[in-house]
Amino acid sequence: MQEQQSNKKIWLNIVMVVVIILAGLTIIGSLHDFELVLEKLKTMKLPYYLGALGLSLVGLVLITLSNLIVQRAINKDLPMKTGFFIQSVEPFFNGITPFSSGAQPFQVYFYRKHHLKPEQATSIVLVVSILYQIACVALSLVGLILFFNQITSSLGLSFIFLMIGIFINAFVLVLLFLMAYVKGFKNLIYKLLMLLSKIKFLKKKMEQLMEKSDKFVHNFQKGVKFLFTKKRVFIGSLSTKFAALFITYLTTILIAKALGATLTTSENFYLVFTSLLAATSMFFVPLPGASGGTEAIFAGMIGAMFESPEIAISLMILWRVATYYFGMLYGFVSYLILQKMKVKEVWI
Repeated sequence: MQEQQSNKKIWLNIVMVVVIILAGLTIIGSLHDFELVLEKLKTMKLPYYLGALGLSLVGLVLITLSNLIVQRAINKDLPMKTGFFIQSVEPFFNGITPFSSGAQPFQVYFYRKHHLKPEQATSIVLVVSILYQIACVALSLVGLILFFNQITSSLGLSFIFLMIGIFINAFVLVLLFLMAYVKGFKNLIYKLLMLLSKIKFLKKKMEQLMEKSDKFVHNFQKGVKFLFTKKRVFIGSLSTKFAALFITYLTTILIAKALGATLTTSENFYLVFTSLLAATSMFFVPLPGASGGTEAIFAGMIGAMFESPEIAISLMILWRVATYYFGMLYGFVSYLILQKMKVKEVWI
């Protein structure tokens, strides 16, 4: 019964994503001559775009393998095939939920379903999250430093939103480390939840969180301490994540070529880093895939590079399909495979 309700929610979220896509296309159509955009899309050189999808697939597999390094270090009993598909569902659930960490509860569920202990399941998803956050913040800062003048010139006042996103990512990373190493941090969380519980409509939820907070922080601290005592795991997983992210956003270069654009080496690197900045800095937008914010920031940063807005809009659409919707498809296929794996549920 519980699984049926969960499946129903998943399909409702998928419907919501479709609605958001249609709404986004409507907005694009109202801001630009969408017929010109469609005409530009028709001229796309398919081999280049298929190459972009291939790069995206390589990036997705590398991210999964990066996460698998952490998982295998924490639990070696789970078959690699099962672990691979549990990690592969991440882009699907992240894509259909309002926040970028939306996959974590589902992954914990699947780990528990396949007999992992609660603390192991929690440690895996939290350690993976920390490493991903480190990679995103580091690459975002590199891109911002290298192309600061071009980005500020292209975005104008919208640059504020980009900086808010980068600040939030950095703040979350600092918060994670404080939670990991400051002994009294769990008491601070408990007091904060207690304060929020005094608000009538939040009381029930906050009381539930208060019961779970101590165990959560304990598992989190245990996971982080494990991560930084296993240098090979830390370096191996993090370096694979850097490679995966960079390869994923190399897709923009092939997409630009597919649309007939001729760019310099500097402009190619600008495309890579702006696409990464757009995707990672808009995590705070509370919509599936940060829809709207991601597209607007990316289109704003690349608009001045091309002779007509239709090229920039076409590139943005094809980039979003290759790096977001294609990833969701990859995750959805993994989800269907996991659903077919018959394993007796064990709850400890």
